[in-house]
Amino acid sequence: MADEQTTTNDNPVENTILGSGSDNQGDWRSSLPDELKNDATLQNFKDVESLAKTVVHQQKVLGSRIPIPKTDEERSELYTKLGRPESGEAYDFTIPDTHKSHFNEDQVKEFRNVAHQIGLNNEQTKALIDFQVKSVDHELQRQSINLSATKQTTEDTLKKEWGYDYDKQVRNAQRALQVYGNEELNELMNGEAGNIPAVIKLFARLGSEVTEDMAKNTQNNSLATSPLDAQSEIDNIFSNATDPYHDNMHKDHMNRVEYMRQLHEKRFGK
Repeated sequence: MADEQTTTNDNPVENTILGSGSDNQGDWRSSLPDELKNDATLQNFKDVESLAKTVVHQQKVLGSRIPIPKTDEERSELYTKLGRPESGEAYDFTIPDTHKSHFNEDQVKEFRNVAHQIGLNNEQTKALIDFQVKSVDHELQRQSINLSATKQTTEDTLKKEWGYDYDKQVRNAQRALQVYGNEELNELMNGEAGNIPAVIKLFARLGSEVTEDMAKNTQNNSLATSPLDAQSEIDNIFSNATDPYHDNMHKDHMNRVEYMRQLHEKRFGK
């Protein structure tokens, strides 16, 4: 009996905590509530250390992210953090002097306001202005190419119609523009209108009636006199019955008619 007892005690049943040989670290989730213990997410972590490392890493990542704003105040705060200036006037961009005529001042002001409203930073507005400047360049280049092509077509058409009189007719048209033109008309004729055959032929007919003296004396409808003096000169011409202005057959009649027209323009405006 003693031997049996000894034999039995040689392999004692390990029923104490320290002597049981159990490893609680292998089952670190056992102390968690059931709803967490059985969560599939935790099955990917073998111990508390790996879980802790993952949590720390995720917090760092979340801390560097920008939350989606839900209110106007949050949106405004976000725009400020992203570099939006305090106001639209504070945007720092420059329009080249060569392109300022293509940018309406009111439109530029409105662009500043809209850019600020939608939260653009300074770099973004500069990029948009640079894009618009390049667009203007491309459009001017396109217009120049089109004008050149249209000019050639118009020349071919008029040369075919006028033949050897082409150069003479062109000079007539230029003379008429010199006498009857003004700043607005000259600008118009420097564009597409200056390549329209019907327009050129009209000026050519007008120019055929313009004398060389008229062409010399005209100052593109701008007389070197005051409106008050212009009125006095108009009165003198009207009161002088012998002035060529009143004689359709006089050689200087057309010259005086043009002079009178310019006087009226100076007195009463364009």
